[in-house]
This record gives sequence, structure tokens and C-alpha cells, in this order.
Amino acid sequence: MVKLGTIAAIGFDEFDPPEWLGHYRQLGCEVVQAYRNQERSVSLNEMRDAIAAGGMPCDSLHGVFGEQFDPSNPDEEARRFAVDTYKQEAALADALGGKLVVVHCSTIREDGVSSEERAQRIEQLKKSVAELGAFGTGAGVRFAFENLPAYHAIGSDVAELAGILTEVNAPKTGMCFDSGHANMVGDPVAAVADTNGTMIYAHISDNSGNGDDHEMITRGTIDADALARALHSIGYDGTFMLEVFHPADRIAQLIDEGLAERLARLIDLANGKE
Repeated sequence: MVKLGTIAAIGFDEFDPPEWLGHYRQLGCEVVQAYRNQERSVSLNEMRDAIAAGGMPCDSLHGVFGEQFDPSNPDEEARRFAVDTYKQEAALADALGGKLVVVHCSTIREDGVSSEERAQRIEQLKKSVAELGAFGTGAGVRFAFENLPAYHAIGSDVAELAGILTEVNAPKTGMCFDSGHANMVGDPVAAVADTNGTMIYAHISDNSGNGDDHEMITRGTIDADALARALHSIGYDGTFMLEVFHPADRIAQLIDEGLAERLARLIDLANGKE
């Protein structure tokens, strides 16, 4: 059964876990994905305390991302560093009670890359998927490779990413489908079908189509009902995770405006209840 979850932003001054996650509980969230501030050192105990304060269990970890954590890097040493880092992230996820790590499959390249480099990166990503899948089998942790906005080197084409994952066919791997990113490059509802059996996690946010706004679903241009029905049509039964970073007072306002009821409807639709 699809269940509602939220990001748990940890180590950020603007987000107080007890208050912030308390609002998300009011929205009907049942689980959290840990997301720590990479700009500072956040200890395991701090992460555990924040999750405990939120009153919801952790089902996953958003892995670190950025230039130095690129599993598609054409430089083999850099790629290996990224893979080794994600193996460490798996141990952290497990320590938090989650069994899944979200992985950004490439880094940002605003000006794009050459066709030659693109081909290289696809082959490097395949190697990383295979290696993390083999590691995940022993560690009992899955790796979910996320579709990304078009300003990344690769990864914005959902069908292409699904094809890579299908070709490698590594255990303990799949796609983290991001509705907001899909909305920036095309039709997110149609993109659900393009995941072609690879979706194992879902980041849900909305936007205007022009930027990665992390707006609450139903507040942008995505047809939220159609998206939920599309998730049901492919048999998705994981977390419908709200990747939204509104301040607590904004979430409180949305609660007053009836957001919990709208989200409950989306969860019903995702579970096939019209």
C-alpha cells in the first residue's frame, strides 16, 4: 500500500524537527526520509534524535550529492570515490532504520556535455549501478537512482534512466521517481509509465515547470490526481514522499486550507480507491 511520507531536514537552522515534522504528521505522513545538511557535520545521534522528535520512523536516506559524488563521472578514480561514499551512506541509512539510499546519478553541467562524454557517463553509471547493487545485496539496502533536471550531465530522461537500470538488472537497485524534476522536462504523468517497472521510491513535489521549486503537490502545474492514478496503474506500492521545504508556518497555513484532505485523496487514488 502506498503511504504518505515526508523529507526530514536535519541540521538546518530554519527547520526545527519537532515542530516541522509535527505539522507533517498532521498532514497524514507516516514515515520520513532523512536529509542532512551537507554544509556542516551532522552526527548519527543528531539524526536519530531529530527523527525521534518527529515521531515517525525513517524509511530511507537521501544520499549526499554534488560534484564529488558523481557515479557517472568519466574519471574512474572519481567514480570509485562516489561509489565508495554511497556504500557508506548505506550503512548510515541502515543505522537510522531505513533500507534505501537515494542517489543522484550525475552532477550538474549547465552547458551540457558532448555526445562522447554523455556516452562515457552512461557506461560509468552502468558500472556504478552494478557495483552498488552487488554491495546492496550483502548490506540489505537498496539504491534508488533519481531522475534529475535537464541541467545535469545525464539522468533527466526517465525512459533512458529506466533503460539503464533494466539493462544492468542489478539487485537492490531501482529508480527514485521525482515528479518535480519530471515536470521540468516534460509530462510527469506520462513519465510514470516510462519508469517501466524500475520505480522503487517516489519524491513528490510540484512546480511551474520552469524551476525546481519543491512546491507542495496540488500547488503547481502537475495534475496531481492523474499522477496518483498513474502510480496505481504501474503497481507502485512504496512511499509517496513529500519533498517540500516550506517553513513550519507555511505548512500550518496549508493544513488550515484543507491540504490533509487533498493528500488523503491522492493516497487513496494511488491505492486504487476512487
